[in-house]
Amino acid sequence: MGTSIVKKVLVRASNWIGDAVMSLPALDALKELYPSAEIYVLAKTRAIPVFENNPSVAGIIEYGKEHGGFTGRLKLSGELRKHGFDLAVLFQNAFDAALISFLSRIPERAGYARDLRSGLLTNAVPVTEDIKKKHQVYYYLNIVERLGGSLPSRIIPRLHISPDEARWARGFIKEKGLEGMPLFGAAPGASYGPAKRWPPERFAEVLTSLKNEHSGAALVFGGPEDKEACAAVASLVPGAIDLSGRLTLRQSISLASCFKAIVTNDSGPMHIAAALGVPTIAIFGSTEDSLTGPVGERVVVVRKKIECSPCFDRECRFGHYRCLNLIEAKEVIEAARGLAA
Repeated sequence: MGTSIVKKVLVRASNWIGDAVMSLPALDALKELYPSAEIYVLAKTRAIPVFENNPSVAGIIEYGKEHGGFTGRLKLSGELRKHGFDLAVLFQNAFDAALISFLSRIPERAGYARDLRSGLLTNAVPVTEDIKKKHQVYYYLNIVERLGGSLPSRIIPRLHISPDEARWARGFIKEKGLEGMPLFGAAPGASYGPAKRWPPERFAEVLTSLKNEHSGAALVFGGPEDKEACAAVASLVPGAIDLSGRLTLRQSISLASCFKAIVTNDSGPMHIAAALGVPTIAIFGSTEDSLTGPVGERVVVVRKKIECSPCFDRECRFGHYRCLNLIEAKEVIEAARGLAA
């Protein structure tokens, strides 16, 4: 399909926040390929904030709870059909994404040939051994390349903050009595499992050191599911502010943009911080940073390459978590100093 024919595009976004952030360069490349087209993003509720205020996005459609089950999918497909999309680009891998675009009668449907969905796609992109070895940002960009697009000159995800959001962040900082102080953040959660979570006492040691060294403030943040991990860290850092579950994702993004540095596990907040251009120190355990590491100009990964890592397990099959426990706080502190200088 020629670029002049495509007037309206539907992008099925990835469900996880980190994956959604890593798809942003592909979204921008798609807009460059179809500059006159309107691009709409279909996303689960939790991922929607990643795409808000993005200049490449004309609109966001929520894939909500009411769209569950076959009846809900038929309802969603009917809603999408009314938009008259010319092309669906599936960044999400599931069979469901292809089924919905097919039921929506979108004439052109591009996505990876996996999960038994090739028959529902008009442009089934092969999942090659080469693409599986590349970073996730290239996994998404490869779909756009198959449509005729080009790799952007700067392959770095970018999040966009509105003037109102920036004002809110400044007001929040002032309200908490932190105005003029360097802010250091920690995101000790990781929904994937304990094999991605560095010990809270080491997060606390790093945060305390940076806070004291710069006469700054310490903030611990995460979603409602991270409350236990955040509370464990905050309790060990004098004066730390625990924001877990207290902010919306857009508020967290706006506030994080004001940080001097963020220390984080391999998680959604890691990708958010990197996409904001904030100095990001990422701690990796069971996963592989060459595939899903932070992408940005001010990022550093701290990890220990041992014989069983990366294993990609949610929990350590041996019970020792050595890939995480071997990482000392002093290593992370030095990495943070180098980035936050």
